[in-house]
Amino acid sequence: MATRFEVTHEAGQFLFVLRGADNSVLLRGLPGDSKIMVQNEILHLRRALGDPTRVVAHGDGSAHFGVIKDNDGSVLAKSPHLTTREALDELLATVRKVAVAAPTIDLAKRARAG
Repeated sequence: MATRFEVTHEAGQFLFVLRGADNSVLLRGLPGDSKIMVQNEILHLRRALGDPTRVVAHGDGSAHFGVIKDNDGSVLAKSPHLTTREALDELLATVRKVAVAAPTIDLAKRARAG
């Protein structure tokens, strides 16, 4: 499958997931009350990825993850936890490369229809 943003509806809230071509989770957005709000956060995320100061790595010796922040400092998305800083840097480089052109798939609509 192609790299894509998936908008889903879980436990009464909407959220987005950026999936890689191998279906792995590259980033996960925070839950929101509306689909439009979550779709807007995808747009903000694409813009934030162009500014290295808004992509923040966190971690200690055994667990590393990245956070993408909006221009007001609020969190837009988080990466999965990885075991090394090198793996995190590689993941974030991949995210910067693929997120710009990744299509958005509305799975929330399908979940409620089925």
